[in-house]
Amino acid sequence: MAQRALLVGIDIYPYPPNNLNSCVNDTMAFRKTLTEIYGFRSTDITLLHNQDANYQNVTASMDALFASAASGDEIVYFQSSHGYQYPQGSTMVQVLCLYDKFLPDTELVSRTANLPSDVLTVVLDACHSGGMDKMFFPEGQPAIARAKVYQPTPEEQALRAGLTAQITDFKFFGMKSTASSGTIMKAFDPATTKAFVLADSAAKDPLDPELNGALFAACTSDQTAAAGSLATNNLSAFTFGLTTQLDPNVSLNDLCSMVGERLKGLNMKQTPIYYVPTKHQELATETFITMQTPTAGPSSQSGVAIGGTSAITQVINELRRNAGV
Repeated sequence: MAQRALLVGIDIYPYPPNNLNSCVNDTMAFRKTLTEIYGFRSTDITLLHNQDANYQNVTASMDALFASAASGDEIVYFQSSHGYQYPQGSTMVQVLCLYDKFLPDTELVSRTANLPSDVLTVVLDACHSGGMDKMFFPEGQPAIARAKVYQPTPEEQALRAGLTAQITDFKFFGMKSTASSGTIMKAFDPATTKAFVLADSAAKDPLDPELNGALFAACTSDQTAAAGSLATNNLSAFTFGLTTQLDPNVSLNDLCSMVGERLKGLNMKQTPIYYVPTKHQELATETFITMQTPTAGPSSQSGVAIGGTSAITQVINELRRNAGV
């Protein structure tokens, strides 16, 4: 059995308003989790930080990460950074923000196509929504963390300001694109307690590829992911919740609930989510990373897997307001 991981953390961006304070810390904390809990060797964990986390380095490291993967291996891709979403034609697409370039979900999805279904775990401490700051209330006291939201340059804003009116479809990260308003509503609803599975009937193209692995992410599509604060030991909120609540013997579904409860205990409106492929929904009930039958139940029964909030017209109207159109 091979164990390999690629951990990407970006605190410094060429456009200074995008700088963060906890993403590099997140990779170090998650590396400790991999070595101490899962038995990964440090030599099998690649770290890419700030300027080194550029498109060329990340995609080349992804290719090395996925090379020769076999059933039973444990392969992990972790990224803590900004996320972003923008109109591409008639589809709202979601991307991760590398140091010098966006990483479309299709770049990751295409590289996973030939992997066995039981090897890959993707962990994303990023968000695709708007808003600069995130207020929460640990122990009843107000605190503010920088929201991990990518700030486009004025030139990018001007280029995309008028494009939201033509959106008819959404492509959530790692998933097939869809024009189904019911499906889009689920992708924004933090109240749901079921994992988000995009049925072929709701997909714009049933043959559209999706991530071949389990995806565990910081928040729902309309929420922001908090960066580091004293209340989270200078880790991003999701990474803090994950590394402090992690039990390798519970299912991904139950772990999602446990991390959600940890963030809820901080009075933080941030609901972790997970996604599993349409044809491999069993990954939701298997253990995180090791993908085995759980040997323990959750320490908390409440929490959320994934969801969404409004109909597509409401979503588009909100995007228009954010863009000032």
